Amino acid sequence: MAENKSIENFFNSCDDLISCKFLVAEYKITKLLKDIANSSEICSLIAECLQSYNRDREFARTYIQDGHGQFVCVMPTEEFKIVALVFCTLADIDNKKIDFTDFIKRFFGREEKPFEAFVQTMIVPFKNLIAEAFGYLKQEGDVFQEKDEDEDFENEGSQEVTFDDEKVFSPIYKNVFEASQKIAVQILSELDEYKETRQIEDLKNIATSIIKTSSLEDEIVLKALTASIKVLGKGVKSIKFLIKELSEIVF
Repeated sequence: MAENKSIENFFNSCDDLISCKFLVAEYKITKLLKDIANSSEICSLIAECLQSYNRDREFARTYIQDGHGQFVCVMPTEEFKIVALVFCTLADIDNKKIDFTDFIKRFFGREEKPFEAFVQTMIVPFKNLIAEAFGYLKQEGDVFQEKDEDEDFENEGSQEVTFDDEKVFSPIYKNVFEASQKIAVQILSELDEYKETRQIEDLKNIATSIIKTSSLEDEIVLKALTASIKVLGKGVKSIKFLIKELSEIVF
């Protein structure tokens, strides 16, 4: 797999969060989420994990009280659930839905070093799973190196996405397709908080289709999907402004 700067930036942000002091951790989380948003490959991977993830159910299974009434964090064993759980937790911290200080005290407070326990339990596995998904091997000193193409690793769906520089429309996004993909990931994250209904399922499918087809840079497909999610999303308040933002950049 060719060198991918956006994924390297993600690794660096993970390392910054893992090694930082607690006082600046929330700033590092914001930076990490920005680097995720700037990587179309990582966005696609997380979207795949979110598609089959029930946020409320999994949070209730992860953040629990043990038999002694103590709060503990019991991580899931399935890899896709770990990726989805950590992403949703970080997003909730960044959006102030979760008080970060209270979260660390509540679920990791019994550890000698609570913040270090948090990063080792959640951030390190998150980083390693994404590294593995894109063919990176863990090396000594926690440095990642890309896997050799001859190794038996399936790279389908994780090829580097390239963009035509002439299509740049914003200093933030490479082009409209990458921006649409980012918004679709945010929509999926918001929809995970809703009870599963036919409407929510259809909205998730459309958002996932936007993510999967963005690399094709097909304007007709993107407009059709955006029109569909705009109509179907009426009444779903938490994604109202995301859909509005998506419509404004597509049409």
